[in-house]
Amino acid sequence: MNQGQLLHISRLIGIIIFSQILLFAGASAQQQGHRPKIGLTLSGGGARGLAHIGILEALDSAGLKVDYVTGTSMGSIVGALYAIGYPGDSIEAIARRLDWPSLFSNQPVLTDVSYEEKAEYNKYIIEIPFEYGKPKLASGVISGEALWLELARLGWPVKDKKDFSQFNIPFKCIATDVATGEIVTLDSGEIVTCMRASMAIPSIFTAVKIGNRKLVDGGVVRNFPVITAKEMGADIVIGSNVSGGLRKADQLVTPFDILYQLGFYKDAADFEKARKACDIYIPIIKELEDYSAASFNSVDSIIEAGKRKGREMYPVFKRLADSLHAIVPRDSFVVNRMPFTADVDISSIHVSGLIHSDEKFFLQRLHLKPGGCYSPMQLQKAIRRVYGTRFYKLITYNLIPEGYGRSRMDITAEENPLTYVKFALNYNTFTGASAIINLTQRNFIVPNSRSFVTAAISENPRLNAQYFKYLGRSRSFGFGVGAYYENNGLISYDEEFGKMQSYRNKYASVDMNLQYSFGGNMAAGAGTRWEYIKYKPQYSAFTEVRGSTNQLNTYAFWGINSLNHKIYPTSGLELRVEGGYIYNQHPGISVSTNGEAYNLDSLGIRFNNYQRLMFTSKYFVPLGKKSALEFNGNVGWNFNYRQSRVNGFILGGMNNVSRNQLPFIGIFEGEVMSSKIAMVQVAWQYEFLRNLYAIPRAGASIYGTDALTGANTYQYISGYGLGAGYNSRLGPVEATMMYSEQTGKLKFYVNMGFNF
Repeated sequence: MNQGQLLHISRLIGIIIFSQILLFAGASAQQQGHRPKIGLTLSGGGARGLAHIGILEALDSAGLKVDYVTGTSMGSIVGALYAIGYPGDSIEAIARRLDWPSLFSNQPVLTDVSYEEKAEYNKYIIEIPFEYGKPKLASGVISGEALWLELARLGWPVKDKKDFSQFNIPFKCIATDVATGEIVTLDSGEIVTCMRASMAIPSIFTAVKIGNRKLVDGGVVRNFPVITAKEMGADIVIGSNVSGGLRKADQLVTPFDILYQLGFYKDAADFEKARKACDIYIPIIKELEDYSAASFNSVDSIIEAGKRKGREMYPVFKRLADSLHAIVPRDSFVVNRMPFTADVDISSIHVSGLIHSDEKFFLQRLHLKPGGCYSPMQLQKAIRRVYGTRFYKLITYNLIPEGYGRSRMDITAEENPLTYVKFALNYNTFTGASAIINLTQRNFIVPNSRSFVTAAISENPRLNAQYFKYLGRSRSFGFGVGAYYENNGLISYDEEFGKMQSYRNKYASVDMNLQYSFGGNMAAGAGTRWEYIKYKPQYSAFTEVRGSTNQLNTYAFWGINSLNHKIYPTSGLELRVEGGYIYNQHPGISVSTNGEAYNLDSLGIRFNNYQRLMFTSKYFVPLGKKSALEFNGNVGWNFNYRQSRVNGFILGGMNNVSRNQLPFIGIFEGEVMSSKIAMVQVAWQYEFLRNLYAIPRAGASIYGTDALTGANTYQYISGYGLGAGYNSRLGPVEATMMYSEQTGKLKFYVNMGFNF
C-alpha cells in the first residue's frame, strides 16, 4: 500500500470520526435549541505559527463559522486578528508584507531614527547600558517597540473594545505569570498588550506588566489552549498545532532555539490533555520540520506549507459547515467581518514612566495636540518620532474611550539608561586594525541632550566627540558642538600613479552648529568650524609640502538619510551637501626639494579666502527582495583656491575614513588628490545566500590637474571592481578585487567590521 493510499484512508477515518462527533454534538445542541459551537485553537510556535494562516483560509473557503478563538504566542496574534474580523487572505497579505526580522529586533528600523542619531546608530558590536554606575540587565533582550506599534495599527478596529468577548468572534489568549508560573487567561484590557504578553518568550522578549503581574509567553504552561476553548463553550474544537513539542538535541541550532526550548518544559504535560480534548486535530509539524521558531526569513515558505495543509483539510471543514447550516440555516458564514474604523478625537494626552526626560520634551517631539483627530498611522508616526531620539526603550499607548468618538491617550514610556559603553572592531586596507570604544551619555549637564566620545585605537588613531541639545517649541531645532581628530598615513603619487613618498596627515577641528530637522530623515543647518591641518612627509628627492595651517570654515549644509538599513541597504537616499567659506588662515606651510625651500609666491601658492562645495550621495533602488542598484554621485570642488594639496580632496578607497575623501573603485586612497573632483559610480548588490552578497561596481571620475594656475585642465579615470560581502554580527566583512585602466594594476581592498 503506497503513501497516497494511506493518506486517503487516514482522511476517510478522520471524516468518519468527525461525523460521529458532529452527530453527537448536533443531537445535544438540538436538544438545547442551538447549533453546536465551533472553537478554533491556534498553538504557539514562533515563526512556524504563521502556518496557521493556511487553516484560516481553508475555513473561510469552506464557509465555516467559528464561534470562539483561543491562541498562544504567535497563535494569539494570528487568532486575535481573525477574531477582530480580518479574513484569512488579508492576514496572509499582512504577514507577507511585514519586515519580520525588524519587528523582532531590539533596534528601531533606520527610517525611524532621528536624523541626528543616524550616524551613530547600530555601528557597534556590543552596547552595555549603565545606570547609577552599574551595568543594567533587562528581563529579556527584545523590548519589541516596532512589533508593538504594528500590532497597535492592526488592532485599531477594536480600540474601544476592552472586553474581548465583544469582538466579532470572542477571543482569549494565554500568558504565564513569571513570578508564580501560573496560567493567566487574558480576555479583557488592551488587546495589543495581551498579544505582546502572550508571545514574550522568556529571556528573548522583555516581560510585559499587566496590573500587578509580569507576564511572559503562555507557551511555557499552555501552548495549545484547547481546554480554554472548551471552557468558553465550544462543543467542537478545531486545533491547529505547529509545535512538535520539545525538540531533539540536533535540532537545537541557534541560541533562540535553545532559549525557546528551556521555557517550554512545563507545557509538555498540558499538551497531552489538550490533544485528547481536541475534536479535529490538525498537526502542521512534518511540513515545518525544516523551520524553527526563529525562521522569520522563511515566512513565504511557512505560509505555503500551511496553505497546503489547509487544502488537505478543506473537505472536512466543508462537510462540517454544510452540516451546521442544515441545523441552523439562518446562522450563516459572513466573509466581510471587519468593523468600521474611524479616526479618533484625542481629548487629552497623559505620559507616565518618565524619570530622566521631562514631559514637555516628550509632548513637543510627539507633535500631537488635544482636540485633534488622528488616524492610526498618524499616531504610529508620532510615537516613532519620539522613539527615534533613542531616549526611550519602549513607548506604548492606550486609548480610553470617553464617548462621542473621543478618547484619552495614556502613554507609558520606558526610558533607556542614560549611559552606554560601546565597542567595535575594524580592519581595512587603509587604516589597518582598530579597536573602537564609545561612551554615550544623555542629559549630560543639561536635560534633553546627547553627548558621546568615540576613540579608535590604531596606528592611524581617530577621535570624535559631539554634544547635541534639542531646542525650540517642537524640539525640531538642535544646537551641536563637536571635536574631531585623525592622524592618517598617506602616500603621494605622481601623475602616472607612481608612489612618490609617504607622509602623516593630521587634522583636527572644533565645530559649532545649529540644525533644523524636517521629520526624521532630513535636516538643514549652518555652523562654523575651526580647522587645523598638518603635513609631515618623509624626506625624499621629490618636491614636498610640509608644515601646518589653521583656518575658519563657516558653512551651511543640507542632509537626507532615508536608507532602510545601516548595512547593505536596499532602498532610500543618503545625501549631504555642504557649502563653506574658508577664511582667517594662518599658514605655516613650506614647499621644498632636497631640503631647499621655494618661495610660495613664485609657485603661485596663496592662502587666500576661498569657497568650498562638497556633495555626496548614495541612492538605492530595490530590484526584488534580494538585490538593489546603488548609484553614487560625489563632488568636491574648491573655488578661488591656490593651495596645492593642503585642503584638496582625496579620491579612492572603498570606505569614507578620511577627511575630504570621495571613495572610488579601482584605486587606493590618495592616488588622486585634487582641488576639483567629480565622480559617479554604480553597483549591483545581490544577496545570493542569506547575508552573503556579490557586489560588482564601476565608476568614472574627472579631476583638476593644475590647482596653482587655475587653468581648466582635467583628467579622466575609470575603475571597476567585484566584491563579496557578508553581513555578520561583527559588522560587514568585504573583500573587493578592483582595477583601473589608467593605473593598469589589479588591487585588493578588504574591510572587516563597523567603520569609525
